[in-house]
Amino acid sequence: MIEFFFFNFFAPNELLYWRRILWSSQFYPQDKQKKLQWQLFSRILDICFKNVPFYQQLFEEMGIKRSDFKSLDDLVKIPILSRETLLYNKDQFKALDFKKHRPQSIRTTGTTGASLDVYWDIHSNIMELLCQYRHFSWAGYRLGNSFLDIRSVLLNDPKGYHWNWKCRGLEFSSDIIDSTNIDRYADLLRKYKIKLWRGYPESIYYFCHLLDIAGINDVKPACIISVSVTVLDFHRHFIEAWAGVPLCDNYGMDEHVALITQCPQGGYHIASEYGIVEILKPDNTHAAPGEEGRIIATGLHNKAFPLLRYDTNDYAIASNRVCPCGRTLPLIERLTGRINDFIMDARGQWLSAPSWPMYLVNGIKKAQLVQEHQYLINLYIVPMDPALKRDDQILIDTFKERYGQSVEIKIFYVDEVPFPRYGQKYKFAHSKIKQEI
Repeated sequence: MIEFFFFNFFAPNELLYWRRILWSSQFYPQDKQKKLQWQLFSRILDICFKNVPFYQQLFEEMGIKRSDFKSLDDLVKIPILSRETLLYNKDQFKALDFKKHRPQSIRTTGTTGASLDVYWDIHSNIMELLCQYRHFSWAGYRLGNSFLDIRSVLLNDPKGYHWNWKCRGLEFSSDIIDSTNIDRYADLLRKYKIKLWRGYPESIYYFCHLLDIAGINDVKPACIISVSVTVLDFHRHFIEAWAGVPLCDNYGMDEHVALITQCPQGGYHIASEYGIVEILKPDNTHAAPGEEGRIIATGLHNKAFPLLRYDTNDYAIASNRVCPCGRTLPLIERLTGRINDFIMDARGQWLSAPSWPMYLVNGIKKAQLVQEHQYLINLYIVPMDPALKRDDQILIDTFKERYGQSVEIKIFYVDEVPFPRYGQKYKFAHSKIKQEI
């Protein structure tokens, strides 16, 4: 989990205002939701025209005026923003009154494996916190309940876990849990009275399997939230059968431009108060219900670092259905992006392939991890500047720490990754080993 600091969320009036709105707006009629979204988009547009150098120059070059925007339908007048454009022009997206909004630097790699520094501000932090809380509440979570965060990550804590008292979060790494210590981790769930499980679906799946095999049935969660990786059907079926509660998926981004959350009845709801989500086909026209397309997102609250029509490189299927849960937030059918292969480590254990080690190296446009066999992993990097010297050993050491010292890591600087999947869902990790889990 990203470290929790009260300062990044401390604006009591704004917190209370949006807490009241969000618990009502999820049931607004469609026209009232769109009216709220237009008000928020208009505010961000004003900021971009008056205060953000990148958009000031872009709109001037295109001959676009603020008066050209009269409804949400005019959003299409703005060009789609690629991650590459953001990489090369990051500082131009900072508002002129950037510091006023308490910016917080966050490094992300997203789905391309390229590190990128973006900025959260107090306003987008508050919306993130409250929208996530709203989602957790759908599954039965109440403020103050303790929760488990379990992922396939390096956890440098000698205790083998971390208790974050500020937000009452218990952090586990599924990489170090096995049949020899499962009883100890079950005891931690009892000790901290865990109600909610949140984490990678494959990590939750693996943890449930170990508990099931050990016959431990008294630590089942009251609600489960999956994050970061697309949920596979066999993960969902086993987790829900073992736990006896629905698994509710959660799609968000470090760029704070889109949030899509699944309710216990199965509907994938777009948080329309958080951001505008478009599902676009390869020709950049809007996908019809049932069609797959890229998620293009516009954040509605980041006044320090606004991003309009940002190409997430993630995919979803458009929908016009109404959810039986009664919430009127717009739906997608399902998420279809963010699918990466697992990587086999030196022990023969399948681990997720994290893109976070790419945070350690600047100037990467795209990267891809390709496992040739159990003891050879090739890392292909498309650099922003081929002449720039990099310290490859940092990446080699980091991936060896994860997959084993006997695994050879080779780095290649290339013009394009070997599996680009043009027009398809991009995969950071690709394994040539047949996977059976």
